[in-house]
Amino acid sequence: MKRLFFIVLVVVFSLHVSGQTKLTAEQQKQLVEKIDKAASAMKSMQCDFTQTKSMKLLKKEMKSNGVMYFKQPNKLRWQYTSPYDYTFIMNGDKVRIKSTKFTQDINVQGNKIFRQITNIILNTVTGGGLKSSSDFTVEVYKSDKGYFAKLYPKKKEVKQIYNVIEIYFNSSLTMVSSVRMIEKTGDETLVNLNNLKANVAINEKMFAVD
Repeated sequence: MKRLFFIVLVVVFSLHVSGQTKLTAEQQKQLVEKIDKAASAMKSMQCDFTQTKSMKLLKKEMKSNGVMYFKQPNKLRWQYTSPYDYTFIMNGDKVRIKSTKFTQDINVQGNKIFRQITNIILNTVTGGGLKSSSDFTVEVYKSDKGYFAKLYPKKKEVKQIYNVIEIYFNSSLTMVSSVRMIEKTGDETLVNLNNLKANVAINEKMFAVD
């Protein structure tokens, strides 16, 4: 179940980074401030996504597509539309997972690991939370393709699953364009976000968990 929650929320793009340069502490501070400001100003977002899960041991890839909806402060709908129908909905402390065969509701308030996961989910989607040092050690880089941040987990529950989470940003640093998550096993989950629209009206029914 822990792995499921992490995989559901991965927003990753398969990206080869060349000529990357680590920013100085002052440069990183300035860039993170800009990203955090943009994340705070984004009240809602929707997009399409394509995802590829690469499994090292099986030497195979699993590809899927879907749509994502986000609304401040803590509402998210991550819905796979092909090759299967599967939806993850988060609304505050409540989470709903549903498919064509089952529906499961979870209250994460009393569950430490789920609280950590939901925080990571929201911060990954928006790009916010890079200023916080409680969950990750953050390093920011510039490459020939733009800026990205490497997040090294501090919490043991997350460290047991992932080595690093890489968040990539669009050219204006106003949105997350992709995230790359590398697991301890060497497996990677890759998703590319497309047709991103910020501050658009989203029906509250998209986040219904009651």
